[in-house]
Amino acid sequence: MTKMITIAIANQKGGVAKTTTALCLANGLQECGYNVLMIDMDPQCNTSSTYRAVQQDTATLYDFLHEECSIEEAIQTTESGDIISGDNHLAGIEGEFAAHIKNYSLLRKALKKIDDKYDFAIIDTPPNIGFYMTSALVAASGVIIPLKAEKFAIDGLAQIISNINDAKDVNPDLEIYGVLLTVYDKRTALDSLVHDQLPEIGKEQGFKVFNTSIRTCQQIKEAQSRQVRLFDEYPNCNAAIDYANLIKELLEEVRHEK
Repeated sequence: MTKMITIAIANQKGGVAKTTTALCLANGLQECGYNVLMIDMDPQCNTSSTYRAVQQDTATLYDFLHEECSIEEAIQTTESGDIISGDNHLAGIEGEFAAHIKNYSLLRKALKKIDDKYDFAIIDTPPNIGFYMTSALVAASGVIIPLKAEKFAIDGLAQIISNINDAKDVNPDLEIYGVLLTVYDKRTALDSLVHDQLPEIGKEQGFKVFNTSIRTCQQIKEAQSRQVRLFDEYPNCNAAIDYANLIKELLEEVRHEK
């Protein structure tokens, strides 16, 4: 690859495994030999905590968005990889950033400056459609939409897709790489029904659904509680196998684009 691929993991609904997907995607791509930058745009900072990133007395996303440091200065190198850490100060000031239209393009413009340093940038976003998620969409090459097998989650797809389409006004090359069914248990009737119907819904509404679904897996919780990487500690668990298959699909998608 000669150009960095920036992937936003986005859905305005919480509890759909956005952070898990961001973490496992970054870890799996690293296992494939790619150089990956993680960007934590969720004020909850769970991704930053898992990376064991420093959030005090160092440059974070907060400082970058306030234009108090460059994007290079905000990058930390950790045992889990490079990351622009989130900051819990971001939680109360989203409206401050949203008040200035130029702020929505700060990340997009900055990532172009480090385009040759990474193969992928993965952006973890918060569970609401606001400045942080919109900035991620404006900066991204494509979007992965994690989705649980719940009626309300499926009903909410139209809203996130509408927001993605709005972001295309600024970022016309933005693609939906796919909707990803997560926390999937084929023994559950609703999960099986959604699994079977989602591709048809995708055809009707114009979005791709990944062939891979991420099965429910206790090892994900164990890895996150221990702040270790799934592929390092549990490479043979269901979720690691599924995320590896997702990455194969994703690489075919971005190679096709290029």
